[in-house]
Amino acid sequence: MGRNIYMGKDSCYAVKEGMYVAPGPMDLGRAAAHLYLHLRDLVRGYTYDHECRRITMDDKLFEARSRYLVKICYEQVKDERVCEKVRELVDYTIRRRELPEWAKRLAEQHIIRVTSIDYFFK
Repeated sequence: MGRNIYMGKDSCYAVKEGMYVAPGPMDLGRAAAHLYLHLRDLVRGYTYDHECRRITMDDKLFEARSRYLVKICYEQVKDERVCEKVRELVDYTIRRRELPEWAKRLAEQHIIRVTSIDYFFK
């Protein structure tokens, strides 16, 4: 299947962009972080596939990747209240093409920036 695109220090985003979503179950914070990066990709017009190859990020892929976060939440978190909040955030983000301010703050707490090459050898 290849690499994770957004999550973890071995992800495409860590290697190519110097930042990634903190690993863990797909709760509201991690969903907000993924949505932030999805929006970033949509604005610039490209993202990565699971082989870390650059591909076009269009509306269809943006919506598919964003909606997939809800499915992952139900598989990993298994808490209907949490996953419904994730669904609401995903729906809002798809509709408005932006994150609410509270979700931006939450996303920042779950995005890790790689500060040096030594980071990958820890």
